[in-house]
Amino acid sequence: MTWQSPFAAPGHWYKAALHVHTSRSDGRLSPEEALAWYRSHGYDVVALTDHRKLTPGAPAAEQEGLLTIAGSELDGPGYHMIALGAQRLPETLDHLEAQTAVTGVRDAGGVAVIAHPYWTGQTSSEIAELNGVQGVEVFNTVCEQERGLGYARQTWDELLEAGIRVWGLAVDDTHWIADEAGQGFVMVRAPELSEEAILAALADGSFYASQGPVIHDLRLVEGDRGLSLRVHCSPCARIVFYAAGPLGKALWPTAHGVLSTAQMPLSRDQIYLRVECTDAAGRTAWSNPVFVSDVLT
Repeated sequence: MTWQSPFAAPGHWYKAALHVHTSRSDGRLSPEEALAWYRSHGYDVVALTDHRKLTPGAPAAEQEGLLTIAGSELDGPGYHMIALGAQRLPETLDHLEAQTAVTGVRDAGGVAVIAHPYWTGQTSSEIAELNGVQGVEVFNTVCEQERGLGYARQTWDELLEAGIRVWGLAVDDTHWIADEAGQGFVMVRAPELSEEAILAALADGSFYASQGPVIHDLRLVEGDRGLSLRVHCSPCARIVFYAAGPLGKALWPTAHGVLSTAQMPLSRDQIYLRVECTDAAGRTAWSNPVFVSDVLT
């Protein structure tokens, strides 16, 4: 297997909100009002993920340029899960076991994403036991604003170190109660603005997550120390390369400066390498991981 950078793939970047609630469950805005907010703020893709309810997707041509993909939030003992693109939900939703939920979403053509594991108390070992999970929320706005439990970096890294290939998403989880919308999103690289293309890109990890910073490029480069992963981003106060255990590195600018590019050599014992770019306001962008075994022969 070889790694292909999303930044080298053909297509376009689409801004997506993938965890949004409305008055169909416990949100304060109607679906129409929620979609209008995201449309007016420059989003291309939205998934309405009301609790235990499936909201079908609709083409952008029918919604003033805003694509919606099918969405729902499922829950059961010890977990919450976002179902993206599933064409149906499991028949029984009460006391729904996590593996049953994941399998049901995948069988229905969807992408299964673990929601806010820090807030839920779901551990990396519990997630690792599930077959078919494709993503985890590395940042959830509402969980951070309400309880300080919105980040799941360690959970994600523990999964990656175990060799489990899951992608990281940033989401709003907005219920329209406070200033929740627009704080966490993903930028998806896809050949076209269609539900099929967006879902395929999400499943493949062809995206990055962000609270604001922009990742302009992420690619492998040859250098004096062999193969390195290089990132180019909007001006940031810190860039961190995360790898297995202590094998990553944090990079800081010189006094009163900013960083917009950095690179890190690859080694087999890293297992994976991913990048976080954090700006002066504390907002972060997260790349998806590169698994070293995919690029070092």
